[in-house]
Amino acid sequence: MAAEGDMSARGRRIGDDSALDCSSSIYEADPYDECTNPQGILNLGTSENKLCFDLIEEWFNRRNGGKSIAPDLLQYSCVQGIESFREEIAKFLTDYTRAPKTLHSEEIIIMNGCCSIFAALSMVLFDPGDGYLIPTPYYGGVNPYMDLYGEVKAVHVNLDSKISEYESLPFRLTVDKLEAGMQHAKEKVCFATF
Repeated sequence: MAAEGDMSARGRRIGDDSALDCSSSIYEADPYDECTNPQGILNLGTSENKLCFDLIEEWFNRRNGGKSIAPDLLQYSCVQGIESFREEIAKFLTDYTRAPKTLHSEEIIIMNGCCSIFAALSMVLFDPGDGYLIPTPYYGGVNPYMDLYGEVKAVHVNLDSKISEYESLPFRLTVDKLEAGMQHAKEKVCFATF
C-alpha cells in the first residue's frame, strides 16, 4: 500500500481529471434549459432522458394515481449520493461514533452494498499484488470483489469463538493477532509494499 496521501498509485491515476470529468464540470456550470438557458451546454456524454421528461411524467402520473414525480428522480443523481442523505449520514456518524471532529457531507460517499464499497476501496487504497488483513469469520463475498477489481489478496486473521485465559470475549481482535497475521503475510510475500 502506498504511503503518499494514503492512496495507491492506481488510485492517484484514477483520481486524475479525465476528459469526461472535465466536460461534466463544464456542463454543470452552464446546463442547457429551453426557457432559462437556451444557449447552455447540452450534455451528450451522459445517457439521460431529460429531453422527453414531459412524456415520461405524463405516463408516470397516469399509472401512479396522478401523483407527480420530480424530474431529478428520473436522472442520475450526484455520484457521491444525494446531498440531503449525505448530510444526515454525516450527522449520524458524528454523533454515533463520537467523532473527535464534525463530519461533513462532502466527506461522505454513498454506495450500494458492501461489495461495491470494497471494490472501490481496493482500487484506490491498494496496488495490484498488495494484501489486506481481515478478521475471520467475515462475509466471504468481499473476496471476489477485492481480488477481481483490485487484484488484492485477503490475509486472514483468525478469531476464535472460545474464550481463552487471555481474552474476555469471543472473536476478539487484538494487536497481537493482527501482528501475527502481518507476519504470516510477509512470509507468504502477500504485501508488496506496507
